[in-house]
Amino acid sequence: MAKSQRVVMSILASEYQSLILRIKELEEIVAELKRDNEEKAKIIAEQAKQIEELKAKLARYENPHTPPSARYKKESKSRNSPKRHGAPNGHRGATRPTPEPDRVVEVTADQCDHCGSTNLEECGVEKQVIEEIPPPPKIEVIQFNRHKYKCRDCGHEFTAKDAECPQKGRFGVNLLVYLIMLKFSLRGVLRRIKDFAFHLNAFVITPKGIQDAILRVGAACKTAYSLNIDKVRTAKWIYMDETGIRVLGKNYWLWTFRTPDDEVVVAIRPSRGGDVLREIFGLDINGAGVVDGWRAYNIIPVLQRCWAHLIREVDAFVEKPGGKELSETIHKKFRALKEFLGKDPPPSMEERKQQKEVWDREMTELAEQFSKFTELKKPVTYIRNGLGNWYTCMLYPGMEPTNNLSEQVIREHVLMRKIMGTFRSEIGAEYYQYIASVFATWRLQGKDVYDELKKLLVNELCLK
Repeated sequence: MAKSQRVVMSILASEYQSLILRIKELEEIVAELKRDNEEKAKIIAEQAKQIEELKAKLARYENPHTPPSARYKKESKSRNSPKRHGAPNGHRGATRPTPEPDRVVEVTADQCDHCGSTNLEECGVEKQVIEEIPPPPKIEVIQFNRHKYKCRDCGHEFTAKDAECPQKGRFGVNLLVYLIMLKFSLRGVLRRIKDFAFHLNAFVITPKGIQDAILRVGAACKTAYSLNIDKVRTAKWIYMDETGIRVLGKNYWLWTFRTPDDEVVVAIRPSRGGDVLREIFGLDINGAGVVDGWRAYNIIPVLQRCWAHLIREVDAFVEKPGGKELSETIHKKFRALKEFLGKDPPPSMEERKQQKEVWDREMTELAEQFSKFTELKKPVTYIRNGLGNWYTCMLYPGMEPTNNLSEQVIREHVLMRKIMGTFRSEIGAEYYQYIASVFATWRLQGKDVYDELKKLLVNELCLK
């Protein structure tokens, strides 16, 4: 009996030791797994941080406020049937029409170009019309002897004026227009304009000289700029937008204001607030504004919120719960709005008011309906902030439901910003806005910018 007990105790002691060893092995495995998990957790945390940083960088270029022209275009998923390059079937083409010649040149021969014989017989004419430009003109130096006079009747003394002679400065009107066109139409930088003028026209000028010419033209455009501000203040509605710009390395804002008749005002200010709007519109703001959701515009009594911004805002949440339904609903409402505005004959004002009340109510109900989706808080709040202002255009025949017309104007300045980086002086920024405003106005109104600028400079610099 005692012997059997000792055997059992020996077996139990042996198993106990085995269990102790197994427990130690398992503890070591667990410790190793913990260390491995901790290392992997660190890696995951670092990767998550990198992902958030990359998302933040991507959000600068892909967000609800990014215009479609600047968005990244994803490759098509369908690669089985690539589209054929070139014009589609049935395309009529756009062959350049042959213009009427300004002069005719007879091209004849005195001898055979094969054997040199002069015994030739004319047997036909092959007509070939080309388009050509004259050789680049060289700088012409003109001396104007401006005679001085005294009126014998009133005693007034004055100096005679000529339409081709600016009263101050050494640059003629055509040369000033030439330099400004290189700067604003071709977006040329000053050193490139200097090189271009030298090689093409044998004209020697420094970048500082070009900048002085720009300032002189800018000062001449100031009167036309003031007239455009008057047009903005009296317009029934205005398309407005703003974007960042740098002046002396500091953050400024470039504002654009566009009337229904395509008068444009560009304003560069250190502020993005309502003080700029009060300056441009005056103390009494009477017209309506077609704007995005920037809060500074809330001082304008009547607003039309931009549907293009709204669509981009809701489309950014299309993958969230309820996001697809919200996006489809907003797109459907926008199509209905465009169809209503495009009716022929146009709906009466009474019909417009009644339909606006219905759609305003539906928009309120829409915001309430989708407010239950917590992840749609941002687009729903965006809709709520614009309630009452999504269908204002129905009360103003001709008003667009988006501020795309203003974004079209601002696009040119975004390109200029990329080229020049920053304005080197405050006066350069000030005079830029004068020239840019009249240029944009003339282009949108279909006028010849060269001729209009020349007429303006003749009146302001030569004859005023």
